[in-house]
Amino acid sequence: MTMGQIIKALRRERDMTQEELAQRLGVTYQAISKWENDAGMPDISQVVPLASVFNVSTDVLFGIAGTSPAEEAWKIILRADEAVKYGEPESYRQAYDILTEGLKKYPTNLALMHHAMRMGLALSMPENGYVCDTAQAKRIRSETICHASFIIANSKSISDVLNARQNLVFLYSANGEYDLATKEAQEFPVRADLTLYSNMAIVSEYMGNYERAATYLCSNLDYTLQALEDHTARLGNAYYNSGKYHDAIAVYESFFAILNVIFKDGCPPPYHDFDSGDLYLLLVRAHLALGHREDAMTALERDITYYLSLYAICPDDGLTHQQLTRAPLLQQSELPLTIDKQTIKQRLREKMSAEEIQPLRDEMRFSKLSAMIQAL
Repeated sequence: MTMGQIIKALRRERDMTQEELAQRLGVTYQAISKWENDAGMPDISQVVPLASVFNVSTDVLFGIAGTSPAEEAWKIILRADEAVKYGEPESYRQAYDILTEGLKKYPTNLALMHHAMRMGLALSMPENGYVCDTAQAKRIRSETICHASFIIANSKSISDVLNARQNLVFLYSANGEYDLATKEAQEFPVRADLTLYSNMAIVSEYMGNYERAATYLCSNLDYTLQALEDHTARLGNAYYNSGKYHDAIAVYESFFAILNVIFKDGCPPPYHDFDSGDLYLLLVRAHLALGHREDAMTALERDITYYLSLYAICPDDGLTHQQLTRAPLLQQSELPLTIDKQTIKQRLREKMSAEEIQPLRDEMRFSKLSAMIQAL
């Protein structure tokens, strides 16, 4: 492991954020991020304080001492992360196998358990498309429920417990166990502002550190936009499945109007295309349900054009969230998001082969979009 990977593993093992570690060391959180991503090294004067914060010898930081079981577990997690290749279904199963093998050796390690739970959810839910391992989904779902239940019973991290409960909501609902799903859902707070970043902003404001408060609040608004996308997609789906196609279209267009206001001076990150589906493709589906082929084709063009413009400005080493975000509401967000050219090309191909847009394949405009993608 590099020193950056060791620092990251030790920090996570101690349930410490980058901000908390930065405050302990008297450096910026950006410095911590650079160390952990191997974009820089701690100054020699920071090595002893780092070792003191983590309560390890300096030899551990330099990777020349024996590692603890927790550190060994993080090596397994890093190996699993490296195994995942976007667009390659078998790589997700390989990563899951690495994690579950690790749990045989370290059966109570919460970090391993958490990563296995997340990967298990991806592999066991049919709505995850090509990632879902349909042949093993039932077994993996059962294992993932066990992992989530263990985390709830043993973790001291509120975030990890709530994440585990949400996974159980998905797993129980998908399995038709609605009473159990409801029981887990009722454990969540009603208010949407009960978050880490909003509360850290309060602390920073009282400290008079308004620059840091701004970063926390931008990060919180970043997550809020992602949550808005999720709720928009699900609300539009609810209207669509109820036969209220006009309402579904109005919901999707309202989301795009909000993005246009926030990002009027720049290109937004792909908020429209997160876990709940691509809102443009959902818009295509709703227009087709009403027989509006021209409007459906326009919605598809908007989607493809967005990714083509993203591809055009994307450097070879990828495009970061910070490079894209210029809107005052989000410009100081520290949420990680990097997209590279290969991923953009893969997404474009997936969009053009999506089931909901196949009725448009005979359109000349569709053929033009396909040719533009093939030319990348």
